[in-house]
Amino acid sequence: MNEEAARKAAPPSDFAPAVGGAQRALVTAMMARLAARGFEGMTPAFASLIPLLDAQGARPTALAQRSGVTKQAMSQLVRELEKRGYVEQATDPTDTRAKIVRLTERGVALRAACVEVRGELQKMAAAALGADELARLQRDLARLQAALAPPAD
Repeated sequence: MNEEAARKAAPPSDFAPAVGGAQRALVTAMMARLAARGFEGMTPAFASLIPLLDAQGARPTALAQRSGVTKQAMSQLVRELEKRGYVEQATDPTDTRAKIVRLTERGVALRAACVEVRGELQKMAAAALGADELARLQRDLARLQAALAPPAD
């Protein structure tokens, strides 16, 4: 069954296909627009890490915590971004035993492109839904996220 047929077959009370479909469409649009700007081969994991970095950098363990992935997964992601020239690892000036990950010039350009693309997608959403409905959607999704979040320890 294709995605549209599955969505039509789902009972109206099943919100998951709509939320998941919107998320996939958003990611697909983001990746396509980044590719059009010369950032081919981006993945959602790459795009989610870039906003967490700046020229000063951060330790991989802190990045893993902020992004909700394991240290091992973050190390792999950092290595891949380093191979592609978006980040570099340097000695942490506060602790020479530790490394920090920071954006390269190409990484800064990617970060700027991500900001531009998010702005474009925001405008598209506002055009499709209207400003009031988009604001309502954002509020509703924030409430849903809070309701579905696991309880704090």
